[in-house]
Amino acid sequence: MPRPHIVFSRFLIMGKISHTFILAALLLYFCNGFISFAYGHSLVFGPEIFSSESGKSQQVVKHFSVHDINQKYFVSVQGGSDSEKGVSRATININGKIVFSPGEIGKPFKMLTKPVKLQMQNDISVEMTGESGSPIIVTIMSLKAQRVTAKISPLGGRVNLEEYALVTFPAKAFDVTQVVRMSINASPATQDIFEANATGPRLPYEIRINTGYKAPATTVAISVKYPDAFFSSDYQMHICARMYDNPDTPDVHDRFCLIDSGVGHSGVIFTSLPKEVFSSHYGKNGTYEAIITAVLIQ
Repeated sequence: MPRPHIVFSRFLIMGKISHTFILAALLLYFCNGFISFAYGHSLVFGPEIFSSESGKSQQVVKHFSVHDINQKYFVSVQGGSDSEKGVSRATININGKIVFSPGEIGKPFKMLTKPVKLQMQNDISVEMTGESGSPIIVTIMSLKAQRVTAKISPLGGRVNLEEYALVTFPAKAFDVTQVVRMSINASPATQDIFEANATGPRLPYEIRINTGYKAPATTVAISVKYPDAFFSSDYQMHICARMYDNPDTPDVHDRFCLIDSGVGHSGVIFTSLPKEVFSSHYGKNGTYEAIITAVLIQ
């Protein structure tokens, strides 16, 4: 099988607003002793794209519910591909309380994150009057664990994390039965790497595929579920993988790279991951791990 085409992201580093400290402190607030590998995240709203038309004021109100009000939740806001222009004015309210003010969103940014307290039934209101028309992407997630484990034999097998991703290992990917774990995370360190060398908004979380102390010997098929808002937008969707060693650019390390992807009408993006995306630099205790997300490009 030919190696999938990898597009190395050679984007200039924009005026990045680092949020590593803020989100790290937020996660410590949520869960004392938080370890990003051990815990997952669960979507409760979005990702939803909001934009103003030709600079006209526009307010959208949407309703969503949660099953457990005792969970810790956070809301994230991403700028679109024109985020360097900023959004002239945008306000986000949840259950009548301001979460993000125009002063926070009305300037260039990549991603902003805040904790939020939810009720069983919730309303989110997004008002935009930006002259630039640059969209924002709003997502609300919890720290509810989202991970799955499967044993993959030398004959091949699948790891399915429902509502997020399906990974298929072909025969001979492993020469012995291997335990594979897949989880959903929103790592601030990963977001910083993405912002430094990639462009455009992305899913506000990454999919981590850990294969233990052995990397697969073949390419691996993956399909990633995308939200309806992404499909109905004017963006193109691609799968993006963090790669420590890229055979196409051997002198550059630890960058996000676009991988040729297809978009299905069944709500998934699909591609074949080259074996090089699995790196012992990313997994806990030197285990091999791939870090995947979906990116939007105009």
